[in-house]
Amino acid sequence: MTVTRRALLLASLPAATAVVACGQQSATPADTKSAVPVTFQYWDWAPVWQDLVKNLAESFRARQSNVTVNWEINATDYWTKLQVAIAGDTAPDSWRMNGPNLPQWASQALLQDISTYVAKDKDVAANLKAMSPVITDYTKRDGKQWSMPFGQAISGILAYNEDHLRAEGLAMPSELWTQGKWTWAALQEYAVKLTRRDGSRHGFFVNKAFETGYCPFVYGNGGLVIDKEGKKPVIAAAESREAFDLLVEMYTRQLVSPNKQEIAQENAVNRFLNGRLAMLSQGSWEIKDLNLKATAIKWNLVPVPVAPRTKRNGSTNQMASIAMSKSGKNKDAVWLWQKYIGSKEGQDVIARGEYFPARVDSAETIYYDTKLGPSNRPLMRDVLKVTQPMPFVNVGGKTVDWNPVASPLIDQIVEGTLSVKDGLQQVQDQLTALLAG
Repeated sequence: MTVTRRALLLASLPAATAVVACGQQSATPADTKSAVPVTFQYWDWAPVWQDLVKNLAESFRARQSNVTVNWEINATDYWTKLQVAIAGDTAPDSWRMNGPNLPQWASQALLQDISTYVAKDKDVAANLKAMSPVITDYTKRDGKQWSMPFGQAISGILAYNEDHLRAEGLAMPSELWTQGKWTWAALQEYAVKLTRRDGSRHGFFVNKAFETGYCPFVYGNGGLVIDKEGKKPVIAAAESREAFDLLVEMYTRQLVSPNKQEIAQENAVNRFLNGRLAMLSQGSWEIKDLNLKATAIKWNLVPVPVAPRTKRNGSTNQMASIAMSKSGKNKDAVWLWQKYIGSKEGQDVIARGEYFPARVDSAETIYYDTKLGPSNRPLMRDVLKVTQPMPFVNVGGKTVDWNPVASPLIDQIVEGTLSVKDGLQQVQDQLTALLAG
């Protein structure tokens, strides 16, 4: 989710600037343990990870008996509420930050630069080196460390029904993957063969959303929605057009996907769980839930197929991290919290909760364990290798939520009522105008 127009207006008000200086403490390194009892407030946005947040707070308290994390889940209008709180000098001491908002928030000084803390703590420097470079590089911007990596929500995987494939005499996609044969063409072939023309089963769900839908295919083919600096929309490039050509071909001409009306009657996940859909794009955050619900089918996963232009697969990364409030009164205690989140112990708690950890060692020892299911879970390594940040915008105070602008046009493109070339050019033009306005 990106920053809303209302939130950005709030962030640009004089009151939001004043709060930065009001009550600010210097960012000096904290002791290993808190000397006095401290309670600080932490906000998170995801009810699905409520148990994980609870476990983290409790395990942290076991290490820091004088520090209590008063955590709160704000599922509705999280980002707007957070910026309202910052503008009103009532911000929590710490919160979970997402990837798309981090560049702009760092540019607008809406969170504390923790570089001084990091520089004075050898353990934390080692912890950051133990993490996936994609997330450490992202949270360190302009030479400053802005937040502590929490974990990675990566897309770029497909779930598939093993029984359907066996019944059709098809090799498992994971076998093709290891042979270097899991390609866009192979996906199309499988989707056609797995589709029953009486409508009882579709081969693949063409997802119109960006995160688990078109972005992995665009990224895999060498394209982007917005350039790597977050300054300029580039979705109309040939690399993106080729990815959409694939999706439109499967949706409008090969008819391998349930259409809009069919999805309105029964969503894609339910269709997959009850055997009416053979292949489904997914994100790492959905694996745990699918394991719990897929009692009637035998499923597995495979990376999104490799693109013909690049011979690579693609994936987005939401890159969650833990921020420190710039105006907070309990910075040393929050730093201990951030340090714990980045430690092996904290990252192991995250991995055991089945959230993809930032640390490579926690992923290797816990997250990739096949006992968690499904058996191809270790293939997530191959997805992480190519993962890139979710599309983000970082243009001064002009950032707005780009997806609501793009989404209606993407819908028309996939539905076949707007050509890929003209439609993506319209998306690019409208996003360009939006950022310039």
